[in-house]
Amino acid sequence: MSPTPLPYAGQVLKPLGPSIWCAERELELNSLLSLPLRMVVIANDRAELLLYSPTILDSATRAALNTLGTVRWIVTPNPIHGYFVDRYLATYPDAVHVGPSNAPIDNWEPWLDAVFVQTRDDYGEICVYHRASRTLILSDLAFNIHSASRATRWLLRFNGAWQRFGPTRLQRATVLKNDCALREFCRWAVARDFDQISVSHGAVVGENVQQVFQHAFRRWLPT
Repeated sequence: MSPTPLPYAGQVLKPLGPSIWCAERELELNSLLSLPLRMVVIANDRAELLLYSPTILDSATRAALNTLGTVRWIVTPNPIHGYFVDRYLATYPDAVHVGPSNAPIDNWEPWLDAVFVQTRDDYGEICVYHRASRTLILSDLAFNIHSASRATRWLLRFNGAWQRFGPTRLQRATVLKNDCALREFCRWAVARDFDQISVSHGAVVGENVQQVFQHAFRRWLPT
């Protein structure tokens, strides 16, 4: 499927906390199905920007980014989320593209932590923790969609992903195969004092966050 960005209203970039914003968009996958997509934007103290899970780069998004600083890193967190990245790379040729196959994330920056989760031999995801806002940033390891069209709701219910935070049924069946890596990810995540979770698809988790995370990933948490 070729995702088509849908028109949006409201803020081009929405603040999530100190030095962190998000671009909340919606993609049409076909005539019946659509999904929300969130790009997270993080700034360091040098006004250098990291973009996580790029959305479509339109003129309004570009203008909003330029008011914040200089795009320095563009992160494709997993093999699926690079659909819009080429336009960013053309617009910001000096930016570093970080993807799951070339993830130089050890001791990445003092203002954030990152981990690469090899969920199966040929698939993985980059996850990030932003210290200043205490935000855990995931892509497809979890969905949290609470508003959708009727057809999309039906598909999400079938996929075990409607109005709940956690991995989808499809992800668990096809991608989340490396229990050792997922246990390491859970240990890494719970060691961070996060009080909100951003996912690429769905609402930000902002209440009972630690309990919500531990319930969703209980299969891989240390006993």
